[in-house]
Amino acid sequence: MYSEETIRNAKNIFDYLNTRDKKLNKADIIIGFGHFDMKIPRYCGQLYMGGYATKILFTGGKGAGSADLQVAEGMAFKKELKKAYAEIPENCIIVESESANTSENIQYSENMLKTIDPDFCFQNGIHTAIAVACAYRQKRVWLCMKKLYPAIVVLNEPPYTTFEEEEALFCSKNQDLISLLRGELERIQTYPEKGFIAEENIPVDVMTAYRSLL
Repeated sequence: MYSEETIRNAKNIFDYLNTRDKKLNKADIIIGFGHFDMKIPRYCGQLYMGGYATKILFTGGKGAGSADLQVAEGMAFKKELKKAYAEIPENCIIVESESANTSENIQYSENMLKTIDPDFCFQNGIHTAIAVACAYRQKRVWLCMKKLYPAIVVLNEPPYTTFEEEEALFCSKNQDLISLLRGELERIQTYPEKGFIAEENIPVDVMTAYRSLL
């Protein structure tokens, strides 16, 4: 059981990581980053039906965020999408199902996109993308895209949620959200020097909250 102070600090970190752009514009593609959270594919479908893009890419094999999924995250996402939005055409859905981390999500997706259509990939043809990831991972997804493909405008649009809702979801999967938040902020600090993500200036209050959780 966490103290009120710990929960308050965790919420501060969560709000920082759960980044969202103030204005959502139309894009070339919607990318759903794999996880056990089925809000992600449903929200990708909502964005597609709203006319924000004409293609959906789901990326994810089986990794740390798969929890109890029995199939690759990308395939689970497609199944959930078709259940919610059966009218979305098959040729508008692309699935990458081998990647096991965020960098691989992006790099494996690019390899697949180039194979399908060399004129529609991150290096050629895609100029804007809507990134849809679980709330606490959204910041790192954006920083990873920024590092690997800086020419692409990436719009942050995680599913709408709250710290309390996410904590309950993660608890149902026997996962500790607060511990994951601590680890995620550590990645934001250390991954730039490894070349995995772009540099980020973390706000002082967020760093203070992080240190309180160590």
